[in-house]
Amino acid sequence: MSTYELMYIVSPEVEQEDLEAVVDRISQIITDGGGQVLHLESWGRKRLAYQIRRFREGHYILAYIELDPGAVSQLRARFALTEEMVRYLLLRTDEVPARVAEAARQEEPAPAEEPEAELESEPAEEAAPQPQEEPAAPELADEQEARDADSAEVGD
Repeated sequence: MSTYELMYIVSPEVEQEDLEAVVDRISQIITDGGGQVLHLESWGRKRLAYQIRRFREGHYILAYIELDPGAVSQLRARFALTEEMVRYLLLRTDEVPARVAEAARQEEPAPAEEPEAELESEPAEEAAPQPQEEPAAPELADEQEARDADSAEVGD
């Protein structure tokens, strides 16, 4: 089985209450095709970059799935018949992103927040050396002025 990233846009005509049923129906299409949904992520209702089938907005859903490569064509045919799905993109990936793999292993979101805290502390450490480098620039300018003054004296 190969791992795929599936991004699809659900019609904005689907109400928020019915969106979960549509996502479940699409997940069922995947499992009926012999696949497995590893991770689902709703990005909410967003404006489209351009109009698709008279729609200017849509509900964005990101899913990571495992599927037999031979079943991809059947899956695409089923997606084409799903009226609520405005557009989809199915990409084969070599590996699942770390954040998705962690979420699949651990159901609690608290451990996922800890790496963000570590990332916040790293830029603060990187920002500290920058002010130390800035005072070095005026010293270079003073050296350049001294060289210019010396060359002016030699020319006189």
